Amino acid sequence: MKHWVLTALLAAIIGQASAQDMKIRDVFKQMPDSLMPYLSANNRLDFIDFMDSGMKAEVTNLTGGKSVMTALTDDSLSIRMNEALRVDMILMSLDQPVDSIRQVVVFNETFLTDTIYGESLCKIYSVEWQPVTSDLPFNDVQKKRLEGLYLQNILKWSEDKLNNR
Repeated sequence: MKHWVLTALLAAIIGQASAQDMKIRDVFKQMPDSLMPYLSANNRLDFIDFMDSGMKAEVTNLTGGKSVMTALTDDSLSIRMNEALRVDMILMSLDQPVDSIRQVVVFNETFLTDTIYGESLCKIYSVEWQPVTSDLPFNDVQKKRLEGLYLQNILKWSEDKLNNR
């Protein structure tokens, strides 16, 4: 009996440690298709494989168009879904867990318009892709990063518009 309890405790500790050490690629692989209906699970896996191989990460999405992953780090990624939509994701570890949530995914969709400003829709999910509706205690660095994401949306679209004139 003691052996079983010790094994269960060890498994719980290992499980918790691995949950804390998740990377954006792990979360992206597990993302429900309904959150990004343009891409299949295989498209998402191809993006990661292409980026890891140093190749251009371009796939034919489910609408027949081309989608390109433009960035992939341990805690963030960016995908140009088409000419009118860009998706950015950031994986953030919370200093103080909220309702047993230690990491969250900031999921930002930017709908690009004819103006220099894109319209952004930002949602926050647990790493299990459950919506997080409670206020989160982001630290100052995380708050600045979220502000930077918003500014990046404005500046990147501005740069694209200026370069294509």
